[in-house]
Amino acid sequence: MMPPGETGGIIQSKRQVIFMSEKKLMSKKKFSERFGHLGFLGPGMIFLFLVLIYPLAYSLRLSLYRFSLTDATQRWFMGLEQYIGLLTDAPFLQSLYLHLAFIVICVFFQLVIGLLVALFLNRDFYGDRVVRSLLLIPVFILPVVSGLTFRFMYNPQYGAINWLLGLVGFGPIEFLSRGDTAFISIIIQDIWRMWPFMFMIIYSGLQALPREPFEAVKIDGASKFQELFYLTIPMLKPTIVVAIILRTIDVLKVFTEVFVMTGGGPGRATTLLSIHIYRNAFSFFNMGYAAASSYVMVLLAMAISVILIKKVYA
Repeated sequence: MMPPGETGGIIQSKRQVIFMSEKKLMSKKKFSERFGHLGFLGPGMIFLFLVLIYPLAYSLRLSLYRFSLTDATQRWFMGLEQYIGLLTDAPFLQSLYLHLAFIVICVFFQLVIGLLVALFLNRDFYGDRVVRSLLLIPVFILPVVSGLTFRFMYNPQYGAINWLLGLVGFGPIEFLSRGDTAFISIIIQDIWRMWPFMFMIIYSGLQALPREPFEAVKIDGASKFQELFYLTIPMLKPTIVVAIILRTIDVLKVFTEVFVMTGGGPGRATTLLSIHIYRNAFSFFNMGYAAASSYVMVLLAMAISVILIKKVYA
C-alpha cells in the first residue's frame, strides 16, 4: 500500500498530464479554426495567382521595358518614359480616340434601346416570357459568329443588306471597304448584339422597383411623361449606372468581331485600341509597347468606373 503523500503526487501528476493534453487539444482546435479554411482556399488561391496575379505582374513589369520578340535577349529599361511616350504617339492616340468614340456611341444607343424596350415590355401580356427570352438571343451569339454574319451581310455582291438596298433602287455599297462606312458598320453590329444586355439589366431593375410611389403619382394625376422622368428614371439611376459600367468595360475589350469584319481597316478606319495593341504585340512584336498600351486601357476602365460610381453616390 502506497503512502498518502505518494498517492496525492501521482494524482496531481495525472491531472497535470490531462490538463496539458486538453491545452494541446484546445490550441490545435484554435489553430484549425483560424487557419483550417486555408486548406480549402489554397488551391483556388494558387490557381488565381497562376492565371491572374502573375500574368498581371509580369505584364506590368514588361510595360516598363523596351522589349521585342525579334530580339528576346535584349531589354532596355524605360520606366515611365514608355507611358509618357504614348501621350505623343499619333497611332496610339488615334486608336484611343476612335475607341472612346466607339464606346460612347455604342453604349448610348444600347442604353436608349434597352431602356425603351424594357419600359414597353414592363407589363403582363400573353407570351411575355417567350418574347423576353427571344430578345436575349443576340447576347449569347459568339462575337466571331456575329462578326462573320455581318461581314457576309455587308458583302457588296451577295450580302443581304445590299440585296435589300437593290430592291429600292440603290446600288451596292462596299460598307467594309470604305473608311466612312466601315466604322459605322462595326458600331451597328455591336449595338445589335449587345442592346439586349442593357435591356436585361434595366428590366430587372424595373421589376424590383416598389409599386407604392407609382400608385401615389397616379392618384396625384401625374402624366406618363412626368412619371417616367421624375420617378422611374431617377429610381433606376443605380441600375443604369451599373449597366453602363459593365457595358463600358466590355466594349473596352472588344476585339474579335472587329478583327473578323475589317481587321482594323480600311487603313486605320476601324483600328480600335485593342486592334492597335494586337498589331504591335503580334505583328510588330513590340511587347513592351503593347503591355504599356494595355495598362492605359485598364486605367481608362477604372477611371470611367470611379466617375460613374461617384455620380450615383454624390
